[in-house]
Amino acid sequence: MTTVLFTGGGGAGSEALARLLADRYDVHFADADTDARPHGVALDHWHTIPLASDPDFVGALAYLCSGVGVGLLVPGVDEELVRVGMVRDLFACGVLLPPTSFVAAHLDKAASRELLADVVGVPSANPEFPCIIKPRTGRGSRGVAVVRDAYEMIAHVHLSHQPKDAFVVQELVEGDEYTVTVAADATGKLRAIVPIRVALKRGITIRASTHHDSAITEACERIHEAYPIPGCYNVQCIKQADGVVKVFEINPRVSTTLCLAIAAGVDPIGIYLGRHPGEGLLPFQDGLTLSRSWHNEFRAA
Repeated sequence: MTTVLFTGGGGAGSEALARLLADRYDVHFADADTDARPHGVALDHWHTIPLASDPDFVGALAYLCSGVGVGLLVPGVDEELVRVGMVRDLFACGVLLPPTSFVAAHLDKAASRELLADVVGVPSANPEFPCIIKPRTGRGSRGVAVVRDAYEMIAHVHLSHQPKDAFVVQELVEGDEYTVTVAADATGKLRAIVPIRVALKRGITIRASTHHDSAITEACERIHEAYPIPGCYNVQCIKQADGVVKVFEINPRVSTTLCLAIAAGVDPIGIYLGRHPGEGLLPFQDGLTLSRSWHNEFRAA
């Protein structure tokens, strides 16, 4: 049984990943926060690692992978991605992560938009008010705001204590929001696209459901045709009332909704490991709903 290690193990999807994958893999989790272990994750499958900013991060993670016998490492934290990608050959295991050039480009939202604009519809970068302002780097909707005029925009930048070139401005697009799991095998062959329609989002997706949508699927196919990379990544987009799809972001890693894609019948880990040979897109269960709640856990000292 292949041992799989997810970093960012304290994330919202880890509890479900532990349950859903237990019969296929020996699933371990690592996080810089020792106390972030999710309910249901056994102590012997929970590991503490340094922050990605720590000089010892890569060495400690490689040592952990070797000690546990990891067959596949799945980095899940933006700050880790480039550091891991640049030294992936240091790890004596596979790494479920797109190429470093792809990762670096899409961690920068300005660079990402330029790449995507040649392939799919994207929000305008010269919008009218109201519009969206957001950091060029970051995750979980941190620092993202709707601004109604130039004064609000200036105030937002000023209060952030960041230079104005640390932000991007884009059109406020209205419609149904989707977060899409895109999965390819180790050769870059596209095997799965799972559109997930978001019903409630608070930094992370709280309620959502899988939804077969040809327009969303076609947009993701165009992205992958232009950049046929191995691994798994997440496409975020809006489908407008007129049916036009506009992609506003790519997360070059697995997302917190990976668990819903797996519950719906698509396993990006197995895809990457070559366990799903063949051609075309794998099927998934349509209309499967994810609803996140919280478990209150009490631990003795």
